[in-house]
Amino acid sequence: MIDLERYNNLKEKYGHVSSWTIWREPGESAKSNTDDMSIFEDDNICNKLNDKYVFVALNWSGTHGVQEDKPWKNFHSSYRYQNDFKLRFALINTPFWGSYITDIIKEFPELNSKNVISHFKENPNEIYEYINSFKEELSCLSDEKPILIAVGNDSYNILNDNLGNEYEIHRIMHYSARISKEDYKKEVCNELKKIKS
Repeated sequence: MIDLERYNNLKEKYGHVSSWTIWREPGESAKSNTDDMSIFEDDNICNKLNDKYVFVALNWSGTHGVQEDKPWKNFHSSYRYQNDFKLRFALINTPFWGSYITDIIKEFPELNSKNVISHFKENPNEIYEYINSFKEELSCLSDEKPILIAVGNDSYNILNDNLGNEYEIHRIMHYSARISKEDYKKEVCNELKKIKS
């Protein structure tokens, strides 16, 4: 559960670049309803969210097709080739459902993750601005330090290199991996079992 005041503050400041690991259940296909934002219209939404874990991907990957101007749209794509549904499938009915999810690199002009990593390898001092902004975002979420769960190796390396002494950090496979949703769930759940609740 998250406090309504915090929820609204996060929505105002970060709703355009972050979200929560909560989705509508799939309909006629595994990918259906990942972009259904009506779940956030529930008056009891704060009771379904938690601030104990934060999933952290690398960078915003673009609009992925037509996007409504609604908060929390990130990680809830309508793009036909999206793989958000794999993360939904992996996390449903786990303690990690309803966790905060965001990117470590926000509003960066380059969308291709390989180019993003190359840029920060060539300009290592520039990462600190994003790290500090991320820490500010986390402070808006909770007074306690959440457990960080990196989505993919690139975000893990950035988090571990810059915040490994301050936060407990774990890593899961990125949902863009070319494996079935069932195999993805198995991989993710095996990693998440290592986290002591």
